[in-house]
Amino acid sequence: MVKIYIEDKIIEYENKKEEIDNILGNIDDLVEKSGKTLSHIIIDGIELYNSYKDYFQDNIDYIEKVKVIALTYEELVGDILVSTLEYLDRTPEVIEGLANSFYRNPNKESWNDLSDLLGAISWIINTFTSIDKDNRLKAVVSDYEGWNNYAAEVITLGDTLNELEEALSNRDYVSIADILSYEIGTLFKQMSSTLSTFVHREVDLRDLN
Repeated sequence: MVKIYIEDKIIEYENKKEEIDNILGNIDDLVEKSGKTLSHIIIDGIELYNSYKDYFQDNIDYIEKVKVIALTYEELVGDILVSTLEYLDRTPEVIEGLANSFYRNPNKESWNDLSDLLGAISWIINTFTSIDKDNRLKAVVSDYEGWNNYAAEVITLGDTLNELEEALSNRDYVSIADILSYEIGTLFKQMSSTLSTFVHREVDLRDLN
């Protein structure tokens, strides 16, 4: 049997493909009724953030325990900001190494790393934009000066991303390296410093304000 753990409920289903739509549909319904947002699902210890149906279809015969992680809006935003801060903290050295590879001659690994970085930058910008335009922002962040400083840095990051994309289209490796080293790397450090003034990893995510 598949046991679904969601909020304070445990629901059981048979390990059959015909049950997959029912499982996912009931998860969506229960999360919606709770007033929360689906963050991710943990299936037998494996965390999944998307492609739930594909995973169920491939593994339904063996799945035993499904834990549904649903968060309040405040918790979800807190989770995003903490993840952003941790990424900003650990990336500058990676960026410097990537810049050096473009100063020399980028290889396949360099291009893969750059692709990952571009994806992460897009995620940072998109998640910030979603949070910033939501009218519940006041319930999450009360340090408006810090948030506005971070907003200005994210806008600068977007402009820098456009510069990088132009350099990429021209295959200008020196400009790519310069932008990585002197603009994005530096900006990441500034953003980390700003975020750390109102986001603290060690506190409950609901206590950001």
